[in-house]
Amino acid sequence: MKNIKTNSIVLLIFLVITVCMIYPLVATGRIAAQVDWLFHAARVEQIYRNLSEGSLFTYIATSTFQSTGVGSFLFYPVIFIYPWAWLRFITTPIAAYYIWVGAFMFMTFVISYFSMLSFSKGKYLRSFIFALLYTLAPYRLYLGPASFVVGEYIASTFIPLAFLGFYHIVCGDKRKWYWLTIGMTLLAYSHILSILLISEIFTILLLVAFFKGDLDLKRAKYLLISAGVTVILVLPVIIPLVTDYFGKGITATYPGVGMIQNLGEVFTTSLSNTATSSSIGIVLLLVLLSGWKWIKQDSLELPLYILAICLTLISTAIFPWKSFNGSFLALLQLPYRYLIYVVLLTAILGSRVIVELLAKYGSLKTNWRKAMTVLTVLLVSLISYYGSISNLSDRLANTAKNKEMVIKPLKADEQAILYSGILTDKNYQAQFNYWAQTGEVDYFPTKTLRKNHFLEYIVMDWDKAYRTNKDVYSIISGITRINGQEMRIKPYASANALRYQVELTRRGKIDLPVVHYVHTVVSVDGKQVSYQNSKRNTVQLELEKGSHTVTIGYLPSKAFFIGAVCKIKLEK
Repeated sequence: MKNIKTNSIVLLIFLVITVCMIYPLVATGRIAAQVDWLFHAARVEQIYRNLSEGSLFTYIATSTFQSTGVGSFLFYPVIFIYPWAWLRFITTPIAAYYIWVGAFMFMTFVISYFSMLSFSKGKYLRSFIFALLYTLAPYRLYLGPASFVVGEYIASTFIPLAFLGFYHIVCGDKRKWYWLTIGMTLLAYSHILSILLISEIFTILLLVAFFKGDLDLKRAKYLLISAGVTVILVLPVIIPLVTDYFGKGITATYPGVGMIQNLGEVFTTSLSNTATSSSIGIVLLLVLLSGWKWIKQDSLELPLYILAICLTLISTAIFPWKSFNGSFLALLQLPYRYLIYVVLLTAILGSRVIVELLAKYGSLKTNWRKAMTVLTVLLVSLISYYGSISNLSDRLANTAKNKEMVIKPLKADEQAILYSGILTDKNYQAQFNYWAQTGEVDYFPTKTLRKNHFLEYIVMDWDKAYRTNKDVYSIISGITRINGQEMRIKPYASANALRYQVELTRRGKIDLPVVHYVHTVVSVDGKQVSYQNSKRNTVQLELEKGSHTVTIGYLPSKAFFIGAVCKIKLEK
């Protein structure tokens, strides 16, 4: 009964501070869009419009991403952005986003709290402090409200759960192997690259456990069981990749490792405690620098602390990343992605250290002192949060002073990239006519991108990258080619289908600005037909003279639905 009461109070506290953190952002009625925002907002918008039509599944972009039929919904997990789309039915677009961010903030508090409660064997205060340290770490705030790194922000919610399951299998209660399965499954439905990163870390920790003699056959068996069940549960994610992506000449995003930070940046930005891609926060930085003083040689936390140091170094230019651009490590793209694991590992140690210091100086001697200590920790955490997102707050506040920051609708013949700007409920729809700075041509055919030509510009000059590649430019500009003549034919967009009304004065070839995949289907005048691959790797047809209705859609393989059924049955 005491456990239920304590946990209920903790959950209520988490809910209250989440509201305190998110409400001021909602109240502004503005979003300071930049970098990755439009890519994710366009995906949510497409899902929302499809749901409005009664279509639960979204496979290709038809009314966003310039109606190119691009399949980011197939290859980049979407299940956790559906709540954002559903919120659009009951509230404004701005509020929907912030409420969604708040929901994942609250979930992270709860998951990290109960994960540490299991790891620490029922130490409530340590679990509470760990949840605050992890959830409010500046790097994690950078992923979420500050910079719209949506996939990793979602994934960071479930990382503690995966680590808890791994701990139980390797050196805890191996009968709780299912926590690893749950954690890894949720990660797979959040951000595929996070699965690769956490698997690297687990591999290192497995080797440590093996050489220490902690990994026996029984534990290894549960590890294999967990892995097998996870694969079955994530079949809906795996199958589209196998059927339409791997080996099919599709490029996800620019390859290679870029945006490498210096170690000094990690120290300076962490000391400033601001939400940036190089900041773990001042508290966790102090833990990282002084952790060696708090760990016993035989402690379970020792390899975690050493790993945190190694990951911090690897996330910077100290590691020779440029030498690995041609290797599988290039999939990482941004080395600072390791910092979320540094945050987790240092928060594990930091939560224990803080509790020990509080006990040492008498802050936990009486219930009154405990209550005051918790209140102080909460106030410090909230102040730290508001300080960490001060850059975001400044961008939102500056709107009144600088009207030029507000995103304006494009003219009928105008084309532009959305780099940054302020969105309100009034101009929210205007953004979808812009090109996204990142992700606009993700999952385009590799031959279309001609990566040596296109991607050499993409980091420094996105506009040049789009405009100098004639094929890319023609596709995202909606150019249809009929017998070599270019024109614009606006399609009618519906859920997972684009319908073109075409008028031909003579028999000829029509090249439509829609990319295609293995399971793309095309019909002419209501009859399904085969199609050709154009020179720019889009849908091409040979049509007779006259008026025709051409419909381009996507029909998943039967394996996709079989995988979904297997997942549902296994969950039951």
